[in-house]
Amino acid sequence: MINAYLVDHIMVVKSNGNDQWGEPNPTTNVATKGYVEWKTNLVRNLAGEEIVSPIHVYLHMRKTDNALGRALVHADRIIVDGTERNIIAIHEPKAFSRPHYEIFLSQAALKYIR
Repeated sequence: MINAYLVDHIMVVKSNGNDQWGEPNPTTNVATKGYVEWKTNLVRNLAGEEIVSPIHVYLHMRKTDNALGRALVHADRIIVDGTERNIIAIHEPKAFSRPHYEIFLSQAALKYIR
């Protein structure tokens, strides 16, 4: 992925797992740059169901992993244009010189961020 395309401000809401009682730990917001495409995609989620995703996000893999301190996972969420959305699918296409994530986000917004 060419760094010149990383023009959109994206916030990754890092999931910090669950505590000893199974309740989610507080999340951490990590700011990064990426490229957002608003187009309809039909993708499969982890359960194998086909879901329509209106947002396709490209993130630089190494920069994102360094900012998070680990690889991006489905438990994380992404804020695009002030709306927090779930991750439907994470693809890691073969790119030897510029590895990147292709992320498909859900249509339904979780909450509105002001």
